[in-house]
Amino acid sequence: MQDSFPIWKSKENSIIIQGICLAEFKCMDSGKLMGFQQEIVNLRVDGFSAFRIWEDVWNQKKKWILNFLTFRINKPISIFARDTKVVILEEKDAQKFADKNHLLGFLKGKTYLACIVPPHRQFRNIQSEFDVDGNPLIAIAVFGKDRVFKTEDGNSQISAELIQICTDPSVRLVGGITKLISFYANMQQVDNVMTYSDLEWSGGMAFQKIGFTNELKTVPLYFNVVENGKRVLAKDYKTADACNSGNIKSRLLIHGKK
Repeated sequence: MQDSFPIWKSKENSIIIQGICLAEFKCMDSGKLMGFQQEIVNLRVDGFSAFRIWEDVWNQKKKWILNFLTFRINKPISIFARDTKVVILEEKDAQKFADKNHLLGFLKGKTYLACIVPPHRQFRNIQSEFDVDGNPLIAIAVFGKDRVFKTEDGNSQISAELIQICTDPSVRLVGGITKLISFYANMQQVDNVMTYSDLEWSGGMAFQKIGFTNELKTVPLYFNVVENGKRVLAKDYKTADACNSGNIKSRLLIHGKK
């Protein structure tokens, strides 16, 4: 963190990490800030996974980040979604799982779903620190309140918001996102599902691979880092201690509906 925005690159693992020192960020001019979002996008060319790690986030989430990167390099075990079952989860159980396994911790929603390993599949010796009625809990999905809106041709659409997907980092759940979304879409009879991908940690490729279409990039937000290390919204970039890189907003049409 002693250099100005140092970049570590591992060709072997196709990983790029950019560190952001708070002191250096304070010295950024408006020109540098204008290209800040596109810079992380450009780092993902040629198939690289790029992650932007801020000094304050590192100080708050060092253990999580090291765990996350360890499994990105050493490769987690693969579990196929067909070996799991989707169940409705209570908020308190979703909170415990997300607080342990997601960088942002738990994000509150309206409906919580989980992928668990049912008894007839437990011969595969799939384990987890968390369980639902004795069945290993592998991943969760948090959905917000469905919204109804009019399309350009005047038809009504029911849109779901996928607020959070969270998987045990020691596991690669193949087909898990699709299974969780399909369960919710059938349960609620929605026409499409909208979600956001944090540009500092994802290029949204996992969603694109299952049919999501990118709609826009949100603008970065600016923050002050307060005494407890938490971020609060800043008045403007001139007084900010840090920012984020914005998000990618994307949408999946259900059953080809338009």
